[in-house]
Amino acid sequence: MKSGDDDLYGGYNDGDEGGLYGVPGADPNTNPFMQSDPGAIGKSGMMMSGGAPPMTSSLRPASGMRTGMVPMTASGGPGGDGQARPMTAVKAAGYSSGPPKGTGKFDPFNQNTMSGPAPPLQKRSEATSEEACKELERQVNELLEESTILHSQGEFAGALERAKDAGKRERALCKQREQSQLADQINIDLTYSVCFNLAHQYHQNKLYTEALNTYTSIVKNKQFSSSGRLRVNMGNIYFEQKKYPNAIKMYRMALDQIPNTAREVRFKIMKNIGHAFVHLGQYQDAMQSYETVMENAPDAATGFNLVVCFHALGDKDKMKKSFVRLLSIQPPLDEQEEDAPVDGGDAGYDSLRDELRKRSNEVNHLVLTAAKLVAPSVDKTSGK
Repeated sequence: MKSGDDDLYGGYNDGDEGGLYGVPGADPNTNPFMQSDPGAIGKSGMMMSGGAPPMTSSLRPASGMRTGMVPMTASGGPGGDGQARPMTAVKAAGYSSGPPKGTGKFDPFNQNTMSGPAPPLQKRSEATSEEACKELERQVNELLEESTILHSQGEFAGALERAKDAGKRERALCKQREQSQLADQINIDLTYSVCFNLAHQYHQNKLYTEALNTYTSIVKNKQFSSSGRLRVNMGNIYFEQKKYPNAIKMYRMALDQIPNTAREVRFKIMKNIGHAFVHLGQYQDAMQSYETVMENAPDAATGFNLVVCFHALGDKDKMKKSFVRLLSIQPPLDEQEEDAPVDGGDAGYDSLRDELRKRSNEVNHLVLTAAKLVAPSVDKTSGK
C-alpha cells in the first residue's frame, strides 16, 4: 500500500518531450479534460486526430438524441427525481403507462378483477312486431292443420273448435299487422283457407246458418279469386235443407263462374240442378239437364235418371231410347274380369278391383231397375 502522500498520477508527464500528450504547445490549463478529471484519459495517452479525446460509451450521445439534450433517466424526469413520466404516445389507444389503481400487475384487459362464474347471458330483447306476427301466423297454421286432421278422423266437433280458434287468431293477426303498418304482409291465402275451413266444419256439424253466413262472407270478398265456385257448397246446404229453388239458384250462379275447360265440374253441377228439379217435380227441366250430361259425359246414374224423367212425363218412345243409351254404357268390370282370380292367390286383396266391382254392381242394379220401368211400355202383358 502506498501512503496518502504518494502521487497516484505521478510520472504521467514524464518523457513527454513534445508537450502535453504529444501535442506541441498544448496548455494544460486550457484542456478541459485535464481540468475536470485527468485520470479519465488512459495511460496510453492516445488521442484522436485533431486533439479530441476518444468517445467512450458513457460520453457518446444516445441514438436519436440531439447534441446538447439532457438524457432521460429510467425514472422519468431529468436528473432522476423519481417522478414517473406518463407514456402519452399510447393514451389515445386506451392504454396507460402504469398498472390500474389498486393492483400491482399489468392487466390491460382487467382480467384480474373478474372473479367467480361468468356473468349471465343477456336476456333477449322483446320481439319486434314483425316477429310477433310471424309467430302468430305459425300458430294459425298449426290450428288449421289440426282441424283438418281431426275432420279426416271423423271428429267433427273437435275440428270445429280448432277452426274457430284459427279464425280468431287469424283476425288478431290481420289487426296487429295493420296497427304495425305491415298491411302489405297480410296473407290473403291464409285468410281464405281459415274461412273456408270454418264454413266447411259448420256444414259437417249441421250448423247450416253459420256455414251459409261464412260462405257468403267469402264469396262477397273481392280479394278472393274464384271464390264464386263456393256457391256450389252453398247450393248443397240448401239442397240438404230441402230448399231446392235456392239450391238451383246457387248452382247456376256457380256454373257461371266455372270456365268451359272444367268440363267435369260443370257436368256435376248440371246433375245437381237436375236432381233439384226432380225433387220439385219439374221433370221437363230436369230432363234438359240430364240430356246435356248424357251427350257429353254419359254415366249410368244420369241415364237412369233420364229414363225416370221420361217415364214420369209419359213419353214412352224417348224412354225406350234412353234405356238403349243406358245399355250402351259399359260397366267398369265385365263378367269375365269380375270372376278372374286376384294376382297372388285367393289370400290377396286388391282394393282397386274391389271398388270397380262395387261400381259394376251399381250399374247392373240401375239397368235392371230401368228395365222394369220400360218393360210395361214394350209388352203390356209384362209386369203382372
